[in-house]
Amino acid sequence: MDIKGLFANVPPRQLYLLAGIVAVGLVAGWWFYLFKPVWDERDRLQGELSKAEQDLFQKRRISQELPRLETALADLRRDLDMALGKLPEEKEIPRLLTQISRLGQESGLAFTLFKPGNLVKRDFYAEIPIQIKVDGTYHALGRFFDRLSRMDRIVNVIDLKIAQTTARADPKSVRGTVTAEFTATTFASGGSKG
Repeated sequence: MDIKGLFANVPPRQLYLLAGIVAVGLVAGWWFYLFKPVWDERDRLQGELSKAEQDLFQKRRISQELPRLETALADLRRDLDMALGKLPEEKEIPRLLTQISRLGQESGLAFTLFKPGNLVKRDFYAEIPIQIKVDGTYHALGRFFDRLSRMDRIVNVIDLKIAQTTARADPKSVRGTVTAEFTATTFASGGSKG
């Protein structure tokens, strides 16, 4: 087969056109069958590499923070243990109630109501509300609240209502300046497990 003879009678313009079509076909075939799949694979691998680098950066940052986070966790556990240590057992509640009453009397207050409520169980602790009504001076009431705040056990005072009372016949009486009503809530360990 004589290729030169086959194209000898074809005008040069058609030869150039044919050569251009063949060249475009070769380039298109190279693009679609060789270059584009490799290019797409490269893009996919670059995306995976970028994601892997981000994951690595994040994990390095976490690993650098790990000692600080472990220290913070240990501190939180210690704080929780201390807070739980301030929660008396249920059997200690009568002694705690007596201590609260004694603090009020030592502060110069006269109790007109001291009524412990029912135990309210929470997640890992229980609340014991105590309705209290006292008569005394503003300063005595302030001393009482200050002493409550300094107790080893946690006691929250809520719903405080203070009313001025008229002076009694006895000017030395501690019952003459104010009447205060509030709820003192103390806590005990051993709420519901679950």
